[in-house]
Amino acid sequence: MKILIAIPAYNEAKILTENLIKIYQFCQANIIGHDWKIVLADNNSKDQTAEVVKNLTEKYSQIEYVFEGRQGKGIAIRTAWQKNQAEFDIFIFMDADLATDLSALPKLIEGFSHGNDLVIGSRNLKDSEVEKSFLRHLFSFCYRLVLKIVLQTKIKDLPCGFKAINKKVLENIIPQVKNTTWFFDSEMIYLAEKKGYKIKEVPVKWAEPRDGDDKSRVSLLKVSWQYLREILRLKFGK
Repeated sequence: MKILIAIPAYNEAKILTENLIKIYQFCQANIIGHDWKIVLADNNSKDQTAEVVKNLTEKYSQIEYVFEGRQGKGIAIRTAWQKNQAEFDIFIFMDADLATDLSALPKLIEGFSHGNDLVIGSRNLKDSEVEKSFLRHLFSFCYRLVLKIVLQTKIKDLPCGFKAINKKVLENIIPQVKNTTWFFDSEMIYLAEKKGYKIKEVPVKWAEPRDGDDKSRVSLLKVSWQYLREILRLKFGK
């Protein structure tokens, strides 16, 4: 199989050198028998993200830089995937901060050998190992409850930033996804489940990697409100 790994990033210059090299070295050691490429999708960053990644592309042939001027995590992922649509079989994305441990990556890829259309990391499986604050635990519990009641999904963890899809999903489901930001991949999973695509969840190790001022980059209150609006849109078709 030919595997594309997309990393959406906005103002992540200070962590990208270490983390992209870590992904590259992990793939070299563990993704055996497959062709693979890492694409950093720069989501209109204002820092040195472009310079940092372009320097890496000169040293590592399997790292590529793509610029996306429109804002939104979902747009960045979609751009990286669709730009390489003809060349690859499996399309993965993971968050730039590597909150999800890379040890789950082979399990994502292996899942496609069993006929799955989507293989996604889940923090809510029995074998998952998760370290997060009480506030995030509360948010996660409430979010899962709302999803179960309103959308009646059987998926245990829609928002985990560690997912893989096949070309069929890229061609048929991604064009239907309307959200372009944080809810993009949750909507993708929901639409795929509704259409009867085969989805497998795999356990992951997950930990909040940021500290200091960087830890508050994403407002849980703001994201919660955005998620709720998107859930209601999917439910009532508005």
